[in-house]
Amino acid sequence: MIVRVATITAALAIGLAGGSAEAKEKADLLWPLDQVLGTAVRFLRVDRGCKVTDRDDTSAFLMFECAGDPGKPPHRGSLELFRVDTQGRDAVRAQISLSDEPSYIEKRFLELLERKLRDERGSPPPARPAPAPVRPARDGGA
Repeated sequence: MIVRVATITAALAIGLAGGSAEAKEKADLLWPLDQVLGTAVRFLRVDRGCKVTDRDDTSAFLMFECAGDPGKPPHRGSLELFRVDTQGRDAVRAQISLSDEPSYIEKRFLELLERKLRDERGSPPPARPAPAPVRPARDGGA
């Protein structure tokens, strides 16, 4: 009886997780947000042939559709960009979600976006200089 309950519970957990879960891959890009957003739009429209269905520049969010196999519905996806501080430099965390695609496709998508940034924008800007250490004030021995 206990084995049967455990088996049913495991099957339900696998079924529920497999049906609605969408993977999300992330990558840190070392260019400013405005450059990443503009390049991402060109990457989607021109390089990948996707249609941008929703775009919010204020929150750096894109929704898009890419043509699938003939006779099948298009693949839908979203790309979110967040400002982050990485190794002393302003950077962008790109998070992508592609419906019905394995995570390695999402990872490759982000790799190609980074390659386009390098091709169009060159090397990322250098890191900010570290702030000078604060030294205690000398009171003259008073």
